[in-house]
Amino acid sequence: MPTKMTENELLSLVGEAERQAAIFSGDLMRENTKYLEAYLGNKTGDFAAIPNQSSVVSTDIADVVESDMPSLIRVFQGSGNILSFTANTDNEIEIQEADEKTKYINWIVHNQPDSFRVIHNWIKDAEIQKNGVVKYFIEEQKDVEVVEYEGVDSDELSAIRDSLIGSSVDRIKVDIAEQEEDEETQTFNIKFRVTTEKKKVCIINIPPESFLITRSANSIEDAEMVGDRVRKTRSELMADGFDKDLISRLPTVSDRSVQDSNINAVRNQDQGGSATSSTISEWASEYVEISDLYIKIDFDGDGIAERRHIMISGNEILINEYFNHIPYASLSATIMPHKAIGRSRAEITYQTQLQKTALIRGMNDNIYMVNNPRHIVHGDVDLDDMLTVRVNGIVRLDEDSQILPQQAVFPMQVPYVGDRTLQVIQYSDQARAQTSGTLLASQGLSADTLMDETATRFNGVQEAGTAKIELIARNYAETGFRKLYEGIAWLVSRYQDTTTEFRVLGKALTVNPKGWKYNHHVETSVGLGAGDNKALVEARQGIYAVQQQLKAQGSMLVDDVTIYKNLTGLMDGVGLRKSEGLLNNPEEPAETLKAENEQLNQLVLQQQEQLQQVQNPLAEAEQIKQQAFLVKAQSDAQIKVAQLQSDNEQFQAKLQADSKRANDDLALKLTELELKAGQDLNSEMQDNMLVFDPAIGDFV
Repeated sequence: MPTKMTENELLSLVGEAERQAAIFSGDLMRENTKYLEAYLGNKTGDFAAIPNQSSVVSTDIADVVESDMPSLIRVFQGSGNILSFTANTDNEIEIQEADEKTKYINWIVHNQPDSFRVIHNWIKDAEIQKNGVVKYFIEEQKDVEVVEYEGVDSDELSAIRDSLIGSSVDRIKVDIAEQEEDEETQTFNIKFRVTTEKKKVCIINIPPESFLITRSANSIEDAEMVGDRVRKTRSELMADGFDKDLISRLPTVSDRSVQDSNINAVRNQDQGGSATSSTISEWASEYVEISDLYIKIDFDGDGIAERRHIMISGNEILINEYFNHIPYASLSATIMPHKAIGRSRAEITYQTQLQKTALIRGMNDNIYMVNNPRHIVHGDVDLDDMLTVRVNGIVRLDEDSQILPQQAVFPMQVPYVGDRTLQVIQYSDQARAQTSGTLLASQGLSADTLMDETATRFNGVQEAGTAKIELIARNYAETGFRKLYEGIAWLVSRYQDTTTEFRVLGKALTVNPKGWKYNHHVETSVGLGAGDNKALVEARQGIYAVQQQLKAQGSMLVDDVTIYKNLTGLMDGVGLRKSEGLLNNPEEPAETLKAENEQLNQLVLQQQEQLQQVQNPLAEAEQIKQQAFLVKAQSDAQIKVAQLQSDNEQFQAKLQADSKRANDDLALKLTELELKAGQDLNSEMQDNMLVFDPAIGDFV
């Protein structure tokens, strides 16, 4: 029967899971280090130079990566939304929530101070390494600021306090730190301590050497263990709220033997390598290594494995709590079936760079030998003169020599093979273009070959390369970015308990993620173009022309809303983020009413200008015509009013006649009753006289 784990059992299980991570098994970290060195052009490993020979390293990996980056950044950091949340039903509340969620998550991902750097580094990690990883979480921040005022009265104090709190959606506490009163002037010198507490969604890059995932995992969601190793100072842990005694028991980085690659040293080689510990020798600045893990285990002994957030350092457990989510998102340029970690652009280009490096080095060595050939020297030649290389130097020949000078020294013939090597390099470039989709148009092409390249063929090569970039962008959007968007939406809807105010498309928007209650589908708009906005603009312009034709024909296929959506997409295509500031949204009543008012104002101004043109005969004639029209309209109105009055009088006369006739009939009936019953009912009926009311058709 399963039982709840003890602390030692938990440490043992977590430690074993950590040791089985992918970075400690197989060649993952060794290959990542190799690809980074090749990208940097280091003369190490397979690219190590031979003494006294050419040591140049080809830059194929750097060329491919750097040619990919502009298109990918244009896609994922452009003006349009790369992903959006869509409602699953026609419920207006669900649709509104989906739109609000799209705007808020896009703002979190793209509009923070460090958003560009995070996304750029995430994509570039995936281009060079086998995968790039980001981690997202909610961080509680507390900022304290002291505000000082001098010579303020009691009314100003209240106004200042209200202004410090303001209309912010953050939690703000205002305390009086110091206060001095001047009794003569009845003013105060006062200091306020303003404490602001807020929860912020943070997105950070995780270095490949720090990312932990169960080896041979199919995906992040299916992995038994996912996490990362992070180094923090003891001071940072204190700021995170951990107990000081617990922090004191944690081992420093140098106290623990960590299995790690030298990839960090390679990355920082231009700055002296990686730093394993703080350069400041004090307790607060000492580095502590922490394993932040999200592992699936049966901790409570109920027989069901559940995802838990466990943070450990050494033999100390800092956090152990239920957390049914993995806050990591991973990118791979090439997705491999049944593997959480795919392949990078550097990996598929590595062999080409290795081959071209050997070719270029051989060509350089050949040129060196052609320019500086070895010589065959007869014994009568002074060898010291031959070995001394200087301009216009003299080589002495023995006076008793019986041979001619040109026979005493002559160079060894070294054939030049550079032209043939260039042909092989050209083939290598074409093979790289076929593999990676990256080709410089004129690289390695001779004049005759360049003339043979037709425009159609070049366009085919260009389209093939673009298609490969499109596939990479689609891979990134459907894997890492989708996971990031869905994960942040899940996180803020459960752990953000304050509203957030931000601006989207030039408009202020306030959201409260705690009120979100729908699960929306995420749609991506990436994959049909690798940042080629020119084609998008041309397509939308063509659609706009068709829309105008359909609208002129009175077709029901288009309306102002569909035209507005097409034009906003067109503006996004040309890079205008705040497109709603240039067009009135037909679905927004306030904007539509404003536009109608402006049109009416313009019409009134035009009419006023026409009336003011009194000296113009045509204007006077038009004015007389309008006055005659008004007189005729007034006459017609008076006739209609007289007719209505006549009709009303006839109607009233008819009502009176009907009423008199009804009373006469009633009196006749009463007389007949008196004769039959022999009783005088006249006096009784006088007291309860019934009068027929034709308006209601009954007696009252």
